Amino acid sequence: MKHLIITLCFGFLALTASAQKFGYVNSAQVMSLLPEVKEANSSLEVFQKQYEARLKSMIEEYQKKGMELQTKVQQGDIAPKQQEIEAKALQDLETNIGALEQEMRQKVAEKQESLIAPIIQKMQDAIDAVAAEGGYQYIFDASPGNGILLYAEENLNVTQMVMTKMGITIPSEEEPAVQK
Repeated sequence: MKHLIITLCFGFLALTASAQKFGYVNSAQVMSLLPEVKEANSSLEVFQKQYEARLKSMIEEYQKKGMELQTKVQQGDIAPKQQEIEAKALQDLETNIGALEQEMRQKVAEKQESLIAPIIQKMQDAIDAVAAEGGYQYIFDASPGNGILLYAEENLNVTQMVMTKMGITIPSEEEPAVQK
């Protein structure tokens, strides 16, 4: 009796597994073809360059004041107390530069997340729609280097369906997609 139950359980599991439908999508390829990604990257670049300009200005000011202080010290044109005050001002400027660099990294990361999140959600909505329409229980990511799929048959590839659902023009065989 025990063997019969175990056999029935394995049979049920085999039927359940065979009834599942799998697919995969190359999300990197989809993202590379979205105009929204190009716009987001462009916007992020402008945002980052604004911070870099501020940072460059502060670094130039720091270098200029450092050279001026060094020249005054070498020529003996500065009293020790004044040298101490100007050295402290240089340290403060150096601290401000470090803080701006940290702020820039944080703000750029936040900006990137805010720009990419809606794009990722749009792709997820398209994947969900393809899965629902096609009866897929699982759709894996097959992006080179980032995906989790090591092997799959080509007939399980739903990338084209997702791209169509998102309104992406599918590149022809003669015109391969350019990835940046």
